[in-house]
Amino acid sequence: MDLASLLIAHHVLALGGIRETAKVLDRPVSSVSAALARLQFHIATPLTTTSGNRIQPTLEGVRIGRDLQRAAMLVGELSGLGDKDGSPEDGARLSVPLLALQRFLVVGRSGSIRRAAQEIGIGQPQLTRQIRSLERDLGLPLLDRAAAGAVPNASGQRVIALGEELEAIWLKISDHAGDRFRRAASTTRIGSVTPLGRESLIARILAKLAADWPKHMPRRPLYISSTNAEELLSGITDRTYDLVLVDTLDMPPGVEHRVISRSGLAMVGAADVIADHRGDLRQLLLRHPIALPSLKSGLRQKFGLLTEDILTPDERAALTFVEIDSIPVIANLVSDHGYIALLPLWAIPQPDERMAAIALPKAYDMHLSLAWKKGAAVETIARTAEHILGSMTFPVTGRNPPAA
Repeated sequence: MDLASLLIAHHVLALGGIRETAKVLDRPVSSVSAALARLQFHIATPLTTTSGNRIQPTLEGVRIGRDLQRAAMLVGELSGLGDKDGSPEDGARLSVPLLALQRFLVVGRSGSIRRAAQEIGIGQPQLTRQIRSLERDLGLPLLDRAAAGAVPNASGQRVIALGEELEAIWLKISDHAGDRFRRAASTTRIGSVTPLGRESLIARILAKLAADWPKHMPRRPLYISSTNAEELLSGITDRTYDLVLVDTLDMPPGVEHRVISRSGLAMVGAADVIADHRGDLRQLLLRHPIALPSLKSGLRQKFGLLTEDILTPDERAALTFVEIDSIPVIANLVSDHGYIALLPLWAIPQPDERMAAIALPKAYDMHLSLAWKKGAAVETIARTAEHILGSMTFPVTGRNPPAA
């Protein structure tokens, strides 16, 4: 870890962008990106997330942001001790290893390079070279050398004061990095399409995995997160996830999958809305607003297949719909605002006199699949998940949704 990376990372969090930081600090974009990645690697936790073209701090990024701000100020002061003016641009070029600064602190406390080398456990010539390199980077001598030892001069005393505060900040923000490294290396990451609700099939599957996983993989803690099918399959490819639960059969190359559940689908709406059309899907779609998940979801893909089969291109273009990647919001639009939606049969409340549905043919059934990237280690994870889910009783949806 080097001092410039602390200052650069602070500016990325404060400015909200890699390119903006590169422009302000007059550094290459690649150098700024590498500095942020270096810090995140050393503390074993992400500090940013991407939103559009902007970078937003994670909660951990917000938490340590104040410490990074102070660290950036200290790095700026260090860069201004020599013949520089201590500007952020100067600090961003101070590629002094934090380890070298910490070793100088040991020299300052012991009053001797020889004794400091013995305390650290390295050779005296190696430590001497590191101290001279530090002096060269800062642009001024730090020690008054004599036969009796090496005593920090006025500049050296200032470096010690700044260095001790920087060391304290670094120890604070990297305190649990070792634990995070070990946990991250052993954690199994499972991604899933978003559950439709507390009692939904997907929620039951994820709860079963979470409850039984420690019995089968006690040394591999489980982490579960939810997003849409497209991002899950992308995450399989770049190894963000070890295993995913998706509602599509369209898999990218190199991805294995196993279907664990099949469900019928239905167009759902308020009972009076469905009754008005007597099972005529075409008229139902053309005359009522539709609540849909985004194109990244498996359900939306099924809706696209349905409309291609029963509507003309002009009719498809005339559909009124809103895209919402939140099933609870979609459910409220259906129950309270006259919208219709495409849902799995098992997700439709039964009995519920306010709601009704038109079941789709089996050709549109939705499949829930476990998917993983080919590889021996991941195969073991997939087999374990299949074994756990093998004891579950999956609902038989039939073709009888609540009628109007």
